Amino acid sequence: MKKMKFMILLLAVIGMFTACENDKFYYQDEARVRIEGPYEWAVGTDSLTFSFAVYPSQVQEQEMEMKLYVMGEAASTDRTAKLVKDKLLTTADDAQYVLPETVTIPAGKLEAPFIVTLKRTPDLTSSTVSLYFKVVETNDFKAGVIEQNHFCIKWNDTLSKPKNWDTELLEFFGEYSLVKYRFIIDTLGFGEFSATSMSWSELTNYKIIMITALDEYNDAHPDAPLKDENGQLVTF
Repeated sequence: MKKMKFMILLLAVIGMFTACENDKFYYQDEARVRIEGPYEWAVGTDSLTFSFAVYPSQVQEQEMEMKLYVMGEAASTDRTAKLVKDKLLTTADDAQYVLPETVTIPAGKLEAPFIVTLKRTPDLTSSTVSLYFKVVETNDFKAGVIEQNHFCIKWNDTLSKPKNWDTELLEFFGEYSLVKYRFIIDTLGFGEFSATSMSWSELTNYKIIMITALDEYNDAHPDAPLKDENGQLVTF
């Protein structure tokens, strides 16, 4: 009998702690929403940093798929959540991003995706900007837990020398320069290379592609062959 009473008490205590833990993401008395960033960029955090630098110059925008999660029960009607930027913590100009003012959570649903679009602007080559936004109260929702009622995105277009250039890439692409690296990214469509995940023949093939692309560029610009930031001719 004593053992039975102990088990009942233990289960009650466990249940109490479980309820407290669940309360962090669940409200019975009032509906709230919380923000989650893109899974591949910011799972479990309230911020992310993105760089346009390793993307071809033709890429002028990047869409970040975010999600709003309801902390409570589903409703029988559509509900609206509101997002606003924090003017004090945001350094990006309005022209550098698109942030939806409202997000609709459909009837019967507990989540809804929304897109934040980042713009690639010339000043990003020498600076990093940020967008800090948060959930504000509406007739349908209140802001969720403080850890996830806001989100911060930082982005730039600052190209830097890969750490493995001198140890792995020098053999295939020659001496590093910013102009050369940008030319490689614009030609191949990507800028991350690794001798551990790529074979010697694969990297050699990329070198051949770059030699051909450089020849074509210089043939098309006989009076202005490709030169790096130091005025030296780019070679592979």
